[in-house]
Amino acid sequence: MIEQDGIGFLVNERDQVYFNHVKIDYIKTLFGGGQFTVLQV
Repeated sequence: MIEQDGIGFLVNERDQVYFNHVKIDYIKTLFGGGQFTVLQV
């Protein structure tokens, strides 16, 4: 599990290498919803 700003994300162990040195951000959409996006840091 990866935790960022108090929110936990479940990541498959073999895919965890792809989440090293990234930031997960939540972006609100025009329709009031939102989505998560992965940013390189």
